[in-house]
Amino acid sequence: MGFFTIKQKRMAKKCSVRDLQIGYQNSDFALERASYAGDKKALKEAMKEHRKYEYALLYRNTPEFKKKRRK
Repeated sequence: MGFFTIKQKRMAKKCSVRDLQIGYQNSDFALERASYAGDKKALKEAMKEHRKYEYALLYRNTPEFKKKRRK
């Protein structure tokens, strides 16, 4: 799939689902804090981090990932 980056695929492979979920939750809290503070730079950085974890979790559900895990 061309939708996911190499970093996201590597993250999905190396991290457990639980680690990805914890990272996702932490990045979600960072997003909330940055939005309440109104800091655009912090919000942009938090969104990048949040996107990495979210896409890594989504990639784990794809047939491509499941096919590679079976090998």
